[in-house]
Amino acid sequence: MTARPKNDRRRHDALRISTAVRTALIVIAAAIFAAFFLVGYEMPLEDNPQFAAPLFTDAVIWLIYVLGGMALVATAVSVCHTLRSRAYSSVTSTGVPVGRIAVCTASLLVLTLALSFAFGSTEPLSVNGRTFSSAVWLRLADMFIVTSAVLIGVAIAAVAFGMSGLNRKMNDRSGNAATPPKP
Repeated sequence: MTARPKNDRRRHDALRISTAVRTALIVIAAAIFAAFFLVGYEMPLEDNPQFAAPLFTDAVIWLIYVLGGMALVATAVSVCHTLRSRAYSSVTSTGVPVGRIAVCTASLLVLTLALSFAFGSTEPLSVNGRTFSSAVWLRLADMFIVTSAVLIGVAIAAVAFGMSGLNRKMNDRSGNAATPPKP
């Protein structure tokens, strides 16, 4: 038997840690959402008894804040690590232009955020009997909704394009088929 390479142990440890973190997050989220719906869900709001004020609403909101913050930190760490470890000019990984995809994705995000904020609605909204009329907050809310929808649509289109095999057919016709890297 041959000895395992050092990298294999590190990869196994990372897999074990990520599995434990994922499992813990799923258990915590399931417990909070179960408590939200099963304990005190029908409590009436003190100001207006026509509306419900579930007991664990604050716990759900704090879970969302914590998970959102963790996602932002993980994204920042990943971007910093990628920028340090690669020269971004013409990086390709197994024939995939990683650098060009990263630049296009970041550009699409910034462009969509800017355009959706600029053209966002400022029409006042009535929510639970209260009117919200701050133009900045209305535009920001609209910006995030529109940007999310656009990026989800682009992701679905990219996955459909990748799964269709159309890219390979186009490369085969033009004679520019990507050659797989040598082992």
